Amino acid sequence: MVMWRSLMALAAISCLCIALIVPGGPAASAAAQDPSFSLSEERVNVTVMQDGSVDIDYRFEFTNVGFLDGVDIGMPNDRYDLSTATASIVVDGVERSPRLIHDSPFVTPGVAVELDPATVSAVQGGGSFTLVFHINNPHMIYSVPDQEGMAGVAFTPTWFSTQYQNGNTGLLNASVILPAGMTDISEATWLTNQPFDGIYIDSATGRGVATWEETSVDPEGQAAGAFDVGAGFPSRYVQTFFDPSTDPNTGQGGGDILGDLGVLAALLAPLLFIAIFLAAVVSAVRGASKRREDYFDPKLSVVGAGPRRDLTAPEAAVIMERPLEDVATMILFGLIRKNKVRVLSEDLPMRLQKLAEVGEHPYEMAYLKAITANGTMDRNLLRACLVDLIKATSKKVEGFDFAATKNYYGVIVEKAWKQVIDAKTPEEVAAVLKERNDWMMVDRNYQDRMRRTVIPLPILTNWGRPSSGQTVLGFPSGGSGNIAQDYVSKVQAASSNLVNDMKGLARQVVPFTNPVPVASTSASSAGFRGGGGGRSCACACACACACAGGGR
Repeated sequence: MVMWRSLMALAAISCLCIALIVPGGPAASAAAQDPSFSLSEERVNVTVMQDGSVDIDYRFEFTNVGFLDGVDIGMPNDRYDLSTATASIVVDGVERSPRLIHDSPFVTPGVAVELDPATVSAVQGGGSFTLVFHINNPHMIYSVPDQEGMAGVAFTPTWFSTQYQNGNTGLLNASVILPAGMTDISEATWLTNQPFDGIYIDSATGRGVATWEETSVDPEGQAAGAFDVGAGFPSRYVQTFFDPSTDPNTGQGGGDILGDLGVLAALLAPLLFIAIFLAAVVSAVRGASKRREDYFDPKLSVVGAGPRRDLTAPEAAVIMERPLEDVATMILFGLIRKNKVRVLSEDLPMRLQKLAEVGEHPYEMAYLKAITANGTMDRNLLRACLVDLIKATSKKVEGFDFAATKNYYGVIVEKAWKQVIDAKTPEEVAAVLKERNDWMMVDRNYQDRMRRTVIPLPILTNWGRPSSGQTVLGFPSGGSGNIAQDYVSKVQAASSNLVNDMKGLARQVVPFTNPVPVASTSASSAGFRGGGGGRSCACACACACACAGGGR
């Protein structure tokens, strides 16, 4: 399976998401109360159909309902087929019908499922209910421009505004049901940064199913696109798919302008627009590429207040904005040095042996918790570990001079390198590396600098291993015979092989720690992201985008 970049990138270019706030509507007179609820579970199945449409099936588990008289669900585009929409509500094991299913007055395009008065009364004041919703949405399967013969669908599971939803969503599960007849699931591809958590053939239907699952999902992170899902597949498995460069929401022709002097201007205007548009796209793509790596945004720096002097090496790496895959590696190496973790296998995905349950720092505790029973890393818990580390570090440097803090740790890093270079014997190099390697890794050019300045040291070039059973940083024995070279190799292995698509996991952190600002009058359209939650979202995208706008 390969990374499926082009369709997501094209979506970021071609989608236009418009926020819509409507103060009134059919529910406005139901009560003066604002909606209030928790969401313990959200499941969505997106089934690829032969005609280029998808069937969308949601299941929501609402709990702790203070008041709720209806649920608004944003649609991917305005071609959704309202005649196919069905819904059922289950309260205390009893199935109820909705009062009405209609175009949402709060989310455009969107569908509202209105609860009848008896249901509203039954669930308010702390009650719970299940909502099951189904609809068919045409014009959702698109070709992948830079992958000939491939098509796909991308989707953002709907979310609700934190103004109305209390706490995180307990469980978010999304599945894309691949086209009928596609029995070789190795042909499936995924969105950049969003690999499948699992993919299998369903024994009941014989169809491939790609799944993603998250727990304790932050609605704001979901709104920022951290939980987008999608799958690509050979286009031969569907009869109809669409060109993503063509806007499916257009098609209304203009008036008769033959003979009008404006004809020439009308014909040339698109060319001018395209030129301006392409220039803007190039600038936006470059900015987005930089932005998706920018995970740290220091707050409340006080010039002249002096540096924060008690940061650990991983915390210093955060303020230096080292790549997060390297920060995760630093945490691992620190735990190995403290004899709390041992590496069993460097192959992807790495397998670790947990030697302790307690770490010295919160991020070490979180890292140890992320090691599963079989020795692999839990992807979601590792991401949470990095998110918490970044947020905690940002809090620690508040009130200090951020520039002075960076300079302070830059000096510490340089001293660590000098200690290694000044070592007089191979044994001394090994001892200093073991003690100071964590600070050396804060250097953005760690691997290159090791190759240029440490590995060629005469005292190391002809030095064999003291004993055949020696390990380097808790890794299995074996290697070059040059301990500095072994350090570089182990760093490379850990940075790449800790989990599948480590760089992708690192990018998933950004929406939680440094989200893209969203203007109050518009919704985010990065990638396949829909607009915000509550009553402020409407996604009118020309691509396979699901707007996540639960209006109530």
